[in-house]
Amino acid sequence: MTGYKDYMIILSPPAHINEHVKKFRQSTARLIGDFEGMHGKAHITIKQLPRQKPVWTEPLFAQMEKELSLIEPITLQINGFATFLPTDFTTIYAAIRSTPGMEDWFKRLRKCLSEKKAVPHITIARQIPNELAKKLWPKFKDRPWNIEFEINRLTILQRETYGYDKVWKHYRDITFRGDARLNVLMDKKKVVREVRDVDKNQISLF
Repeated sequence: MTGYKDYMIILSPPAHINEHVKKFRQSTARLIGDFEGMHGKAHITIKQLPRQKPVWTEPLFAQMEKELSLIEPITLQINGFATFLPTDFTTIYAAIRSTPGMEDWFKRLRKCLSEKKAVPHITIARQIPNELAKKLWPKFKDRPWNIEFEINRLTILQRETYGYDKVWKHYRDITFRGDARLNVLMDKKKVVREVRDVDKNQISLF
């Protein structure tokens, strides 16, 4: 069966963040050996689309671009390291500081992509066996890392679903060109409309 592709939609931090993550992964490999994803670039995964027909999926990206481009760039802040709830494996990641503005931004982004809520993060070491994670996590647990970076575009990667070429390749970028001030104005207009709607439905007591 041929003609299918996998797609992954991500946010790409700037080069200096990628260099930090690269060094963290190199030090991880020195401690526990090679692991899956140790050579990948730093990113925040937003949505995965496995086994898609390009003729159906790729036109949808063009349609989504109109709405996604209205989103404004955002400054995110890394706030140390964390792990997901324990299973048979452990994933260690750089945590993104949660703020009302950050939560609202990701909510609007996910809405454009019809994606459910997830924790934005930058993976350092994914799906490490717990026995190895016991050696690794103490190296990150209390390690400070506080740094800001800007996200000004969304990136779509693709790869062949079947065959030997399973490397993710760049497909296209969608630049965020919106203005945060317009979102504030829209929110204010929404509040005014809601108040007016409530007033229309009130029953006069006099």
